[in-house]
Amino acid sequence: MIMKYDKMIEITQAESQRKMDIAQKAISGMLESMERITVAELVRRTGLSRGFFYKNPIVRRKLDDAIHRQEAMFKNRHPVIMDRELEDTMVDLRIELLRVKTKNEELATQNEELSKNNEQLRQQIEKLQKQIGRKEVSLLKRL
Repeated sequence: MIMKYDKMIEITQAESQRKMDIAQKAISGMLESMERITVAELVRRTGLSRGFFYKNPIVRRKLDDAIHRQEAMFKNRHPVIMDRELEDTMVDLRIELLRVKTKNEELATQNEELSKNNEQLRQQIEKLQKQIGRKEVSLLKRL
């Protein structure tokens, strides 16, 4: 049952990553081709929900950044120079933190399973030792 849960989490994460890749490619494509980026157009092109573009922090960050860049280009004004490198580093660190937390949860589940298996094996050893003890007593009585 735990394996099914782990598999479900793995599938969900893979699907989430696939959706994020689709969204990010669509945003990048629209930005490169100088098309006006709107959530409605992204929904139409990707088939993803509006909520996905607003609720997913990574995609939302990419969307906001692209829209900000477009506003600067369309209005012919110089963009406000912010420390994008620092912000990008923070986003990368948050992503890495999420990955590490997920891996930690997986390892905790695996550790729990191994502990249960270890306990079962200990009980089997104990049972077998008792059986061996009885066999030895039985053998000694025959002598």
